[in-house]
Amino acid sequence: MPVDYYPQKSVADLLLILDGLQKRQTKGGITEVIAAGVKTARQFGPGNSRIQTEMLRVMYSMHLRDPATYDDPYASKIRRTRARYTFS
Repeated sequence: MPVDYYPQKSVADLLLILDGLQKRQTKGGITEVIAAGVKTARQFGPGNSRIQTEMLRVMYSMHLRDPATYDDPYASKIRRTRARYTFS
């Protein structure tokens, strides 16, 4: 069962978050952290699965706020498959 990760956000806030995620999905991004003299950099390129997961979470929160306008992103997503072998 999906969880609402943004219960305190409004639809306008969620649209801003979604816009930022979509831009990061198309362009990519670099995050750098420097702590105790150690520099760590991560690059998020296009097609990153973490960004896609965050986008699903935001769209699900939007669906909970206004189900008439926004569709449930998990409704049409394939979650389980089962192998079925037929013999002829």
